[in-house]
Amino acid sequence: MQSLIEVFRMTEVSNKVRANIIVKLGRAINDQYAMNITEPLVAELVYQLDAEHEIFKNEMYLKHVNGTA
Repeated sequence: MQSLIEVFRMTEVSNKVRANIIVKLGRAINDQYAMNITEPLVAELVYQLDAEHEIFKNEMYLKHVNGTA
């Protein structure tokens, strides 16, 4: 989970790239633990970087973003 926060704080790459990395890391963590445990954190971090990101077409992520759904 720490890696998600580290990517969020990066300044070397664009917000869109960081959002994509966060989504991929979240999926990798979920696969590692065979659980859907990262969605709330991934949704909030990605929303802060790119509120129009494609993951928000998926209700699983959208429901975790404050003020939406």
